[in-house]
Amino acid sequence: MVADTPAGLVGYCVVEYTFFEQGFVTMLMVAESARGYGIGASLLKAAAVSCRTAKLFTSTNVSNHPVQRLLRRAGWRAVRMVHGLEAT
Repeated sequence: MVADTPAGLVGYCVVEYTFFEQGFVTMLMVAESARGYGIGASLLKAAAVSCRTAKLFTSTNVSNHPVQRLLRRAGWRAVRMVHGLEAT
């Protein structure tokens, strides 16, 4: 999915079905200049609506506070944490 404005593309979201055959948002990107306008939330909602499976997952680093906040606001919940993936 893409987010398009008169100024051009400002974001995109990729959903794959390789995570235990369930939907998985593998990429969600919004241009820095377009952040804070609900584009990420709209892309997540579109991903959920178009998902072909009963469940839709995603993953992000604990240090990625903007995405953590976006997911919380969108009603997503954490189900598991994997430690040791981020460089220290």
